[in-house]
Amino acid sequence: MGLAQVEKLPQFIEARKKNFSELYKHMKQYEEKGYVILPKWIDGAEPSWFGFLISVREDAPFKRAEFVEFLESRKIGMRMLFGGNLLKQPAYIGIKCRKVGELKNADFVMNNTFWIGVHPGIDKERMEYIKKTIGEFMIRKTKK
Repeated sequence: MGLAQVEKLPQFIEARKKNFSELYKHMKQYEEKGYVILPKWIDGAEPSWFGFLISVREDAPFKRAEFVEFLESRKIGMRMLFGGNLLKQPAYIGIKCRKVGELKNADFVMNNTFWIGVHPGIDKERMEYIKKTIGEFMIRKTKK
C-alpha cells in the first residue's frame, strides 16, 4: 500500500503546489490592502506546502477569530498553527528554559495565524468555493 502512495507522490506534490498558488494569487489582494500577511519563501525554492498560512494583521478591520468562524460556518476546514510562543502552550508552562526578549513575533503568530489545507483532493470547484467565501468575508468586513 505504501508503494502505491509513493507512486502518486509527484501528483500529490503538483496538486498541493497548484492549490497553494491559487490561494496565494487570490489572497495577494488582501495582503496589498494591509489586512493579512502571506507566506514567503526563499528565491529559487520550490516548496510543496502542507497548508496555506494566513496571518491577520493587528490593525485589520477584523480579527482572526472572526475570519476562522466565518470559514468554519461555511464548512471550510482550517487549523490554528501549533507554534508561536510555545512557552505559553499548556504543555510547556513552567518548563525550565532560557528566554531571550519578549518574543513579540512568536506571540503574534500564536494569536493571529491559521492555515487552510492545500490537500491534493481540493478540486477546481472546491477551490472556487474557498476563494468565493474568502471574498465574501472580506467584502463584509472591509466595507467603509
